[in-house]
Amino acid sequence: MLLTPKQSEFVRCATHRWNFKGGATRSGKTYLDFKWTIPMRIRERIGADGLVVLLGVTKSTIERNVLEPMRKIYGDQLVGDISSDNTVELFGEECYALGAEKVNQVSKIRGASFKYVYGDEVADWSEDVFALLKSRLDKPYSCFDGTYNPAYPGHWLKQFLDSDADIFSQSYCIDDNPFLPPEFVENLKREYKGTVFYDRYILGK
Repeated sequence: MLLTPKQSEFVRCATHRWNFKGGATRSGKTYLDFKWTIPMRIRERIGADGLVVLLGVTKSTIERNVLEPMRKIYGDQLVGDISSDNTVELFGEECYALGAEKVNQVSKIRGASFKYVYGDEVADWSEDVFALLKSRLDKPYSCFDGTYNPAYPGHWLKQFLDSDADIFSQSYCIDDNPFLPPEFVENLKREYKGTVFYDRYILGK
């Protein structure tokens, strides 16, 4: 598996309670997760106490952004479909796939202990959902991996990332993905140049 320098850094350093990748779209943030991070974290904790939870803005975004690309790599036997009770079989473990737009979505598994949580598009979640996670990651081996696209400077997630919690955080720009076609990157830079979207989608700020 070929990794970018930023992805290699994540593999080496994402050993904290909270591990984040933020920044530009198409910069390689999520690809590493469905190719390596999620399967590895789940297999490390097989048989350990606690739930594995995948959280996205909605359940359908988890399917589209995470499960569908993982299924194309690993196949239907290792990456199942989300059932009516919000569970999905992943690499031999029954996991939960939930939307994080409202706290009542996560309250479906209220009281449970989480051994691993993966978060997609975290900056678009309800802050209450994120706050709830802090008390659920209660095992010595519990951890969270998450990705986000940048929001405004006063956003609650920015405040958390700037806190003294046990966090490893990376910021990606589009040039951090050397596997993108150069002409695509140059076209994108020209198209966003001079707009408010250049900082967000190109520089990942």
